[in-house]
Amino acid sequence: MKSWISGLTLILVSSGVNVLAGETNRAIEQWQDFAKHSGKSQHQRWLAAIMDPKAINLAKRWKDLRGYDAHDKIDGYTLPAELKAGLTINKGNLIQYPWLSDYLPRDVINSLAAEKGYVREITIVPTNTYYMNEGVLDATLAVRAKQWVPTTNENSTLVNSDGTATLLNDETAAAIPFLHPQDGLELNWSFVAHGVGTETLVFDPMISNSCDGEGKLDVQYEGLIWWQKFHGRQRIKPLGSIADKDQFVEGGSLFVLSPNDVSGIAAVRQRAARGDESDDFRIFLPSNRRTRVLSGNDAQDPMYYGLEVSWDDWRAYWAKTDLQTFDYNLVGEKLILASPETGYIYRSANMADSQCAWNSMEMELRPVWVLEIKDKKGVYQYKTRTLYIDQENYYAQYQEMTDQRDQPYRTWDDSRSWRPFDGDAQWDHITVHNQYNNRLNIITITPVWDDRDKKVTEEYFDIDQLRDL
Repeated sequence: MKSWISGLTLILVSSGVNVLAGETNRAIEQWQDFAKHSGKSQHQRWLAAIMDPKAINLAKRWKDLRGYDAHDKIDGYTLPAELKAGLTINKGNLIQYPWLSDYLPRDVINSLAAEKGYVREITIVPTNTYYMNEGVLDATLAVRAKQWVPTTNENSTLVNSDGTATLLNDETAAAIPFLHPQDGLELNWSFVAHGVGTETLVFDPMISNSCDGEGKLDVQYEGLIWWQKFHGRQRIKPLGSIADKDQFVEGGSLFVLSPNDVSGIAAVRQRAARGDESDDFRIFLPSNRRTRVLSGNDAQDPMYYGLEVSWDDWRAYWAKTDLQTFDYNLVGEKLILASPETGYIYRSANMADSQCAWNSMEMELRPVWVLEIKDKKGVYQYKTRTLYIDQENYYAQYQEMTDQRDQPYRTWDDSRSWRPFDGDAQWDHITVHNQYNNRLNIITITPVWDDRDKKVTEEYFDIDQLRDL
C-alpha cells in the first residue's frame, strides 16, 4: 500500500530501550502555556485534570516502567518549525504546510482539501502523556519482576511458560505482555491486552450517525453497549475472574434502542482465549424472534445496515489473532497527528449541524509504532489493516484499511474518554470513513462511570436474558 507511510521514519526496534532525558511531566508545562493563550474553559479544566497529584504520580510510575514518555520519544525527531500547539489548518492554508503529509493521515488531508470534507479544520494542541490504570501497572510490574515472558503457540494462543493462556491467568491477564515489542506479533498482543482500557465499560447511550456519500444523514441509531474483562480484574468488582468464563477473555454486548425497525436487536460476543476455539457469538433478531449463532465469517458483516463498522471492528479492533490467516508486521516508528483523549473533560471536536462532519477537530502529536496486519488467504474483508499504536498506552491512535485490491477502503479515528487521575478509559467519539463510496459514520458516546460493578452483570452476556432486558 502506497500511503503516508512513505514518510515513515524507520527506527527498527532493537533489544532494550533507551531511557531518554526529561524527568518532568512536560505535558503540564505545555498545557499551562497553551490554556493561557487559548482562553478556553475546557483547556483550563483539562490542565487542572492533568495537574491532579494522583495523575502526576501515575504518569511518573508509568514513565519509570516504560523508560520514557511521549515527550521523550518526540525529542528523537526534528520537527518543522510551524508544527506546534495553536496551529490551525483548514482548506484556506493547507497548501502552506507541505510537511503535513508526514504526520497527518492522507484521508484527513483529503478531507481538509475538499469543499465538503468530513473534517473541515484541525487545531494542534499540546502532546499529552497517557497511561493505563494502576491495576494494569501493578500487574505488569509483577510479571516483569518474575521475568515471565509469554510466547505464541501453534494455535495462535498467547501462553505462559506453564502452558496457561496468558489472557485467562489472573496473574498475567491484566499485564501488558510486551512493553517494548520486538516484532509485529508482540505489538499485536500488547494492543490486544490493552483491551478497551478498562475492566468494565458501559455506553448509555451510543449514537451512531450513518451518512451518505453526499454528507447527508441517512439514519441515526441509538443503542447501549456493555463490555467486561473476565480475568485478572484488579479494580472493579468482581475482582479476579468472573465465574463460568474459564475459556473466554472478554465479552461485549449490544442492545439497539432505535429506530423502530431495528429496535430490540441484541448481540453478545465472547472472545475465546485459545486460537483453536471459536468465539461464542450470538445475535437476537426481534423481527422473527430468532437467535442466530454467528461464525467467524459473520464477524466481517456490518453490525447493522448503514454502518461502516463490522463486528470485527467493534471496539476499534476485535479480529481474532490467527497466524494461519494473517501476517503481523512491525513496520517501524513515527510521529502522527491524532485526536487527543480528552473526552472525560471535554469533546475535542465540534460537529456540524448536518451531523455528518466535524467543523473543527483538535489533534496532538503522538509517537506510534506502525503495525501492518496482512491477509494471507485473500478471504478477509481487508487486505491490509494498518494500525498506528501509541507508544505510551498501547492503543491504536488511527487505523487505515484496504480492500482485497489493496486500495484505500476505510479509516478509523477515535477520541477516548480518558481519566488522568486513574488512567481508566472508555470512548467519547469515533469517525469511520469509507473512502470508496464516501459514506461516513460519526459515533458519539456517553460513558457511564459510576457503579459499574452493579450495572454490568452476567445477564448482559446471556443473549436469552439480554434480549428481555
